[in-house]
Amino acid sequence: IAELYQRQQVAIAELDRARAARDQASAATRSAEAQLRELTNGTRPEQLEQAAAALEAARGNLAQLQVGREHLSLRAPRAGLVDALPFKVGDQPPAGAELVSLLVGEQPYARVFIPASIRAQVSVGDVMRVFVEGVEQPFQARVRSIRSEAAFTPYYALTGDDASRLMYRAELVLQGEAARQLPAGLPLRAERGDARP
Repeated sequence: IAELYQRQQVAIAELDRARAARDQASAATRSAEAQLRELTNGTRPEQLEQAAAALEAARGNLAQLQVGREHLSLRAPRAGLVDALPFKVGDQPPAGAELVSLLVGEQPYARVFIPASIRAQVSVGDVMRVFVEGVEQPFQARVRSIRSEAAFTPYYALTGDDASRLMYRAELVLQGEAARQLPAGLPLRAERGDARP
């Protein structure tokens, strides 16, 4: 092509393109020859050491990232259903705050409030009937726990007739297979097992 350029039969751009193609082909040939020599002669010991060091560094980085992930991951202490998430994404909960409320165990429970007027008549282990909104048949339940402090208003703030308005939070464990199928959060009411309200 150089001769054609000398005779002014091709433009300088054509000559430049031809030279660039020649140089590129020459570089590719040299690279292929170097790869052939490396494959023929084998890998150098220092290259193996460099590769081994890079592998160890990558393993160290992986271990560090796994530890970081463990510090940022939350795991429930046991299997269950999420009942409530008190915080939203982006919130900064205070130290020791409850992040997730879980419903655990196989037996569902009802959270009810016992009026002060009948609190002395209800004990842990008593049988109750629970009427769930939208379900015809009542469920049998046992009183699992009763709070010793009144809910809603502190006991020391009420005197005389006001004391009858106190309510005590209790948990009733529902019995039976049908109770396990109930979704969380349904409205309900409870009665004493002996049919006295």
